[in-house]
Amino acid sequence: MNKIKFNVFYFLLFLILSINAISDENKKNHINIESDQLINKKTPPTSTFIGNVYATDTINHFWGDIMTVMYDDNYKIKLITIENNVKLKRVNEEAIGSFATYNPQEEIIEILGDVTVIKDGNILKGEKLTIDLISSTSNIVGNKNSQVSVKINK
Repeated sequence: MNKIKFNVFYFLLFLILSINAISDENKKNHINIESDQLINKKTPPTSTFIGNVYATDTINHFWGDIMTVMYDDNYKIKLITIENNVKLKRVNEEAIGSFATYNPQEEIIEILGDVTVIKDGNILKGEKLTIDLISSTSNIVGNKNSQVSVKINK
């Protein structure tokens, strides 16, 4: 009887670990998008979401007025663009701007146009923000009319 319980225990443990691994893999490979309208085109393969767009891959949360998803020949996401009223929210960080691109294959996010970043109560302002999700680095730059500005809480 104990041997049966022991085998059942290990089977359940294996099953739970397998489900968790599958769940983590699905989180990496999917993005959920909601909007008021969707337009799909076959050539080139694109999906354009219009109005009250919200998208998430469980870690990154995106908002905007228009989101266009461009696919490669295998219908994998190649590039996502977000236009107007762009907002990105991550753990303890929020960024807003006018236009954004997200390359999920290279895991690079760029936000352009009067960018404001709020993180841990600190405020950064610039013209372009680049976030490398793999190396966990961010770069914010100004333009010829306006330098980068930072407000740091004491």
